[in-house]
Amino acid sequence: VDPEASVHEDARLEDGVIVDPGAVIGPDAEIGAGTIICANVVVGPDVRIGRDCSIGPGASVTHALIGDRVIIHAGVRIGQDGFGYIPGKGHLKVPQLGRVIVQDDVEIGAGTTVDRGGGRDTTIGEGTKIDNLVQVAHNVSIGRHCIIAGHVGISGSVTLGDGVMLGGKVGIADHRTIGDRAQLIALSGVMHDVPAGERW
Repeated sequence: VDPEASVHEDARLEDGVIVDPGAVIGPDAEIGAGTIICANVVVGPDVRIGRDCSIGPGASVTHALIGDRVIIHAGVRIGQDGFGYIPGKGHLKVPQLGRVIVQDDVEIGAGTTVDRGGGRDTTIGEGTKIDNLVQVAHNVSIGRHCIIAGHVGISGSVTLGDGVMLGGKVGIADHRTIGDRAQLIALSGVMHDVPAGERW
């Protein structure tokens, strides 16, 4: 742990964790052996990060459970509030109470944002690879071994099955379901459910 890092006395770090200058680790956070916390990372209270992970410079992780061997690149934001409001004069904010759960062997590209769940947790399945500058909204469920290219926008409460592939700048409307192994070509705007195995 670099002397210029701030690790709360109630945080628990296993042997072999590296914490670079400027990083902040909050109370009751837990970080597994072999994980690297790069410069200026913020790990919030009660966050769990598994073993042999890499959390890139300037990333922030709050309200989250992170598995083993997860790579989170520079500037990623995990666990901030989702975009939930009741329209009207002043637009009443809907409390966001869920978490983000990232399973083993996931990689998340630079500048990507993953919102915490509003009701249910936001989840990313094992082995999924997410490119730079992707938006994953609240309550989204992403299956295992998906490939999601840059500038994709996934609206709230979307479900992606296992092995889904999304080309660059795909946008998916809220509450849609994309079936297992479906493929969506770049720049698609998806307003309907997509059956398993189809290519749109």
